[in-house]
Amino acid sequence: MRSRAALPASVASAILSLTLLVASLAWAGGPEGRRFGLGIFLGEPSGITAKLWLSDQNALDFLVAFDFSDEDLAFFVDYLFHFDVGVNANAFELPLYVGVGGKLTIRDDDHHRDYDDDDDIGLGVRIPIGITMLLKNAPFEFFLEIAPGLRIIPETDGDIDGGVGVRFYF
Repeated sequence: MRSRAALPASVASAILSLTLLVASLAWAGGPEGRRFGLGIFLGEPSGITAKLWLSDQNALDFLVAFDFSDEDLAFFVDYLFHFDVGVNANAFELPLYVGVGGKLTIRDDDHHRDYDDDDDIGLGVRIPIGITMLLKNAPFEFFLEIAPGLRIIPETDGDIDGGVGVRFYF
């Protein structure tokens, strides 16, 4: 009688990796244990925000917004680290967060005196710092954020974004 061949090491490794990924996503820490939130961000810039929790402390934060001061359409992607600072009430948690991310801006203003046709795309880095209120009995998150950064393209320049927001979790 023949015995079954063992799984190749690469297949076993892939199955183990996938299992660990799914398990880590199951532990994600948004409001009421929900992982994905969608909402609004009001400030500079203002727009639509989304957040995907990867674990109890780490998340990806996205923003599609209009920057009124620079007249740009802005796209942000940030990787956030949340820190428990001991404020944990019956109704909510209040962690601080810090992150690192990127910013892409698109300008459709060729008539602006400081920009020519070659300056329509901008790239930069940012460091978001904030505080968030995660409700325990409702699928909402409220947050306040400031994000110093550095524009790299079309020219190197300091930059700062900030505002307040709310997200509903699905």
